[in-house]
Amino acid sequence: MNKRELIIEAAIEVFARDGLEKGKIADIAKEAGIGKGTVYEYFRSKDDIFQAIEQYVFTDFNLIFDQLSSSSLSPPQKLTALMENALDMFMEMGDVMLILMELWAQAGRGHVHGSDPSLFVEYYDDFRQRVESILEDGIKTGELRKMNKEGVATLLLAFMDGLVWQFVILNEPEKFNKIKSEAIKSFMRGIVN
Repeated sequence: MNKRELIIEAAIEVFARDGLEKGKIADIAKEAGIGKGTVYEYFRSKDDIFQAIEQYVFTDFNLIFDQLSSSSLSPPQKLTALMENALDMFMEMGDVMLILMELWAQAGRGHVHGSDPSLFVEYYDDFRQRVESILEDGIKTGELRKMNKEGVATLLLAFMDGLVWQFVILNEPEKFNKIKSEAIKSFMRGIVN
């Protein structure tokens, strides 16, 4: 692991424990076992570290989409696999999930009030477009019903966000797996032909 990744991992630990506002660069340096100045060699501020954490997490989402795009799965299978894989990834994140919740709220505030641009907005737009593409393919093959692709893609992302919140609130992986499975089946029943 290189120093940049070491700092990101340490920041995840510190922010999960202390929160985004209370976590300090000095705490991150201590957690990483490096000097505070070394953190500043890689990141100018906490906001830069927040963006690095966002990139770190969303890189995995991009891999899921890339793998699905190149697969031979049908559009309904791709959507199901997307939801299952993304939700499983969230379940495995542990403390990163707590940070993502805070970053998500921070990104929303920044986007609404025109300050602090966040990668979340870009990622959501990209994911929505990728989901729309899968929906379009499914409509063309007749496997999915005709629909407002943008609306359904937005609904799918909101649906997944809602399930993530339920996972955090329930804090019972076994119970959540049953809920997740039935929720995905129900969602798909609403769009298949």
